[in-house]
Amino acid sequence: MTNEIKARVESELEVKAYIQNLRYALNRGAKINFQAKRLVDEDRNEKFTNQYTVNTLFPDEKPVDALKRELLTLSVEDYMRTVQDLRFPKRSEMRENLGKSIMERTMSI
Repeated sequence: MTNEIKARVESELEVKAYIQNLRYALNRGAKINFQAKRLVDEDRNEKFTNQYTVNTLFPDEKPVDALKRELLTLSVEDYMRTVQDLRFPKRSEMRENLGKSIMERTMSI
């Protein structure tokens, strides 16, 4: 399977607005759905799965609690790029490349 994506870099103002909206939603009860086991992970090295990453970075925490806390601390400096998965053109873009360095590892959110 090829990774067909379109990437772009948003302006600082766009990233600030996105982070502000994310914080607003999380502080008002937005639900985080952590997918421990994903179909895409079946043929992946375990070290590159959601479950492994979260268990390694936050071994004594509930995944949803840890992710919420980390999402609330994101800043413009953590932003790398915004991507669109061309296999799913009707889905919205993802700012999946908001990266945080935790325990000397970079985690993409």
